[in-house]
Amino acid sequence: MERLVQVTSNSMRIHAENQRLIAAGLANQNTIAFKRDYANSSSAYFAGPEGADRVYPTRSENAVDLDVGKVIPTENPMDVAIEGNGFIATKKDNGEDRLSRRGDLRVGADRLLRNGEGLLVQGDVGNITVPPHETMEVTRDGTILVRPPGSEVTAPATAIGRLKLVNAPPANVAKGPDGLLQTRDKSVPQADANITLNTKGLEASNVSPIETMVEMLNASRNFELNVKLLATAKELDTETSKLMRSDR
Repeated sequence: MERLVQVTSNSMRIHAENQRLIAAGLANQNTIAFKRDYANSSSAYFAGPEGADRVYPTRSENAVDLDVGKVIPTENPMDVAIEGNGFIATKKDNGEDRLSRRGDLRVGADRLLRNGEGLLVQGDVGNITVPPHETMEVTRDGTILVRPPGSEVTAPATAIGRLKLVNAPPANVAKGPDGLLQTRDKSVPQADANITLNTKGLEASNVSPIETMVEMLNASRNFELNVKLLATAKELDTETSKLMRSDR
């Protein structure tokens, strides 16, 4: 009976974690370029004392679904979406490297280019400082063009930097404790000149509300089945105790 309770309780923990990941996906279905998590679990063999063998379900490292979301036109010259695979290299304010597919670019109060998550967007030589300007736009190769204040519309734009567009194998991409994408080995990918941008548009989340709701229902049913199994185990234990007392 002890084995049943231990294995069932551990299964409930796994299913509860699955529900948490699925709920996070639903909550971010409208977040720009959000990538849903795969709720991974696997079985592990465990040999207890005196040969009391049992199999526990265990949590393996969660993977990220990097499928590309639909591009939503915005007509904003500072909105970009990566075509196909790839990432925009970014940094947190503490200097930690992160990967992002968010292309809602903005100029911060410190004149540094940031995305909608507040991450520092990286250029070929580090942070991108944006001078005062009349207009600003990003080209398909990631070059940032500005026109000085008071300049004519027909005046040529000046390049102030280029977005650092990088690629990384999906197996080497994970979400950190902060929920942001990063490489598993903490490496910093090199710029990839083959990556291009879809300008004046943003990538939507890759969360499918219908599929996610089905996953949530399945996870809830699995959790409830384990709850019923524990209740049955308790009833069996109670009846067994009664029988043992009646034999005395």
